[in-house]
Amino acid sequence: MNDIINQADGKVQVIFERTYDGTSMFRDALWFTEQEYSALDPEQITVMQEERFNNWIAIINAPPIQE
Repeated sequence: MNDIINQADGKVQVIFERTYDGTSMFRDALWFTEQEYSALDPEQITVMQEERFNNWIAIINAPPIQE
């Protein structure tokens, strides 16, 4: 899926998806003001997306916590 970019009320929403292990789907959105979004290049946005995706992978692969 290509990123979906929505603009409304001075905000920009960038919706993105990633697939993990061929079966698990991660879908998230980054929110910016129009000024913040305009100051970013596509590579910077990709880095932010990958950071969120990698954090999600770390969470789902963490061993269970036993009490």
